[in-house]
Amino acid sequence: MKFTVLTENRKCNNDCINEDGLSILIEMNDNKLLLDTGITDAFLKNAETLGIKLDEVSIIALSHGHWDHGNGLKYLNSGKTLILHPECYTERYSLARNMAYAGIDENREELKNKFELIETKDPYKIYDNIWFLGQIDRKFEVPVKNLPTVLKNEKIDYLKDDCGGIVVRLDKGILVFSSCSHSGVNNIVEHAKKITGEDKVIAVVGGFHLKTVDSYTQEIVHYFKDNHIEKAYMGHCTSDEVIQYFKEQLMGITQVENLFAGAKFEV
Repeated sequence: MKFTVLTENRKCNNDCINEDGLSILIEMNDNKLLLDTGITDAFLKNAETLGIKLDEVSIIALSHGHWDHGNGLKYLNSGKTLILHPECYTERYSLARNMAYAGIDENREELKNKFELIETKDPYKIYDNIWFLGQIDRKFEVPVKNLPTVLKNEKIDYLKDDCGGIVVRLDKGILVFSSCSHSGVNNIVEHAKKITGEDKVIAVVGGFHLKTVDSYTQEIVHYFKDNHIEKAYMGHCTSDEVIQYFKEQLMGITQVENLFAGAKFEV
């Protein structure tokens, strides 16, 4: 299987556009699906630059209802299937951006008029060996810093709709896509294991929501060590400092690579 980063915070030496969001095209055999759409139509422009025909993709999965993952939906034509948690439409505001609106631009009715909606808190099998994760069991504690938005009444937004994203089961183990990890990347991987019945984790891909090297970051590093995770493809809401720390601490255990707009990977 392979995946292509259609938009990401980081830019490499290519003609792709970067933005502070995330969108990943996942391909396995003849099956294709889009995980998130970023903020703007950058994912569409980058797909064109890369020679990728997104009109061949009929299924989109939304990892959670934050603007930087779902606002690109408004640039897509109708006729596709959109899989999401039923609370993705929640009104939410960003603490880091002076209480700017941080939900997705389109409400349920607007999305329903454009897409075939599959709203589910439960895991959903998209293709053979590919699942939408559904609401994550939070076995491990999630720090408040992983929950950067508040509700309209200014109470903590616990982001129950943060499904992490997608799990793909291969013969050699599972590949977990965790777009922003508000639910905790360790919880998301554990949830993926439970869904698939597979303990071997080949790779974890996406944003880990780790900004500094602190006790929580160390806890996640230990989780990767303890679970012998082979690869980590890190970006979006993960700082360069943390990525470097992962590389140093997991040397010889986990191969760590940076995500960037236009990057293509085969697993």
